[in-house]
Amino acid sequence: MRPKLFTTVFMTTILASLAAGGQAPEKTSPSTPAAPSDANATVTAAMTALRKGDYAGAIPALEKLTALAPEVAEYQANLCAAYYFAGRPPDAVAPCRKALKLKPALASTHHILAVSLAESGDCKGALPFLAKDYPNVSDRQMRRIMGLDGTHCAMGMNDPYAAVNFLEGLNRDFPNDPDVLYLSTHIFSDLSTRASQHLLQVAPGSYQAHQLNAEVLEIQEKFTDAIEEYRKVLTLAPRLAGIHYRLGRLLLAGERSPGTLDSARKEFEEELQMNPGDPGSEYELGEMAREARNWNDAIEHFGRAVASEPDFASALVGLGKSLVSAGRAAEAVAPLEKAVKLTPGDPVAHYQLSFAYRRVGRDAEAQKELALYRQLFEEQQRASLAIRTGILGDISSPQTAEPPE
Repeated sequence: MRPKLFTTVFMTTILASLAAGGQAPEKTSPSTPAAPSDANATVTAAMTALRKGDYAGAIPALEKLTALAPEVAEYQANLCAAYYFAGRPPDAVAPCRKALKLKPALASTHHILAVSLAESGDCKGALPFLAKDYPNVSDRQMRRIMGLDGTHCAMGMNDPYAAVNFLEGLNRDFPNDPDVLYLSTHIFSDLSTRASQHLLQVAPGSYQAHQLNAEVLEIQEKFTDAIEEYRKVLTLAPRLAGIHYRLGRLLLAGERSPGTLDSARKEFEEELQMNPGDPGSEYELGEMAREARNWNDAIEHFGRAVASEPDFASALVGLGKSLVSAGRAAEAVAPLEKAVKLTPGDPVAHYQLSFAYRRVGRDAEAQKELALYRQLFEEQQRASLAIRTGILGDISSPQTAEPPE
């Protein structure tokens, strides 16, 4: 986690403190006599190495300075920093502690002590420092190191709530950092696993445990087993919101037949009886009506979904598609325009808006939306290929759907 170079704040602090403390000490130990010129030469050697980013090279000179003048806090602080950035955090702890004992106001040294303790395996000693100092660190590189170390230590100490606090800060301060995103993925997954295991241990027969089992089975695409678990949930909690909706979705995910469609419709209607205005159920009923070419029913369901959740982009697209199909293209423009504003990266919304524009004679705008659809669709294809390549390695481009010549 250590950067290869000091950040500006740390380099400036170290060199300034060396320059300030660079005069030979007036009193030296009888066993270590040193001329002022020797001490000044040693300071110069340390400063030269640090300017080059040669922290390992600076250590011998800094060790000599701390031996010549052990009560100079800045020398101890500089040695502490050089050890840490040279990849020797265990060695950094002692001079860090001594520097802070001599001069408690050395904030940068306090931060280096915290990360040195963490990376030396002393998470118990490091966590209080990391938690207290993280919000106040002005140097971004050091803040990042402290946040990552704090997260690792918190999980190692079995303190998931402390880990979440560090992750909250890291995701706020470094939202696009790959290390932060990777760590967040694993930590939240681990926390979810721990909580689910605890739930199954302490309340295995609860409706929550059955719901958790059902959701896991749903993710694994074991739809029949998931439906059975959701039925158990309803036996224990008949009026629990959201379960009939999930059952309806699972029925639609399997092989469709008139019987399964009717069963799914009944589940969505049951959900609406207990949870009036549920936008998800209204949306699914709208989709079922649209696929059956019952345009008026579709318009009513999509309209109610949008009334309950005005920014429900998929429902707005469904409403627009149904209005166009019902010959009411002029009414379709507004919901489709809103859908495009809400989800400008969705090619489907642009495609449907291009149809609506064409139906009302706005050909130039229709062409513009169609061009955006094609651009976004191609970008999605490239992004999908990049993800596949990242996971599977260098692979050939998939065949496209155009007919043979």
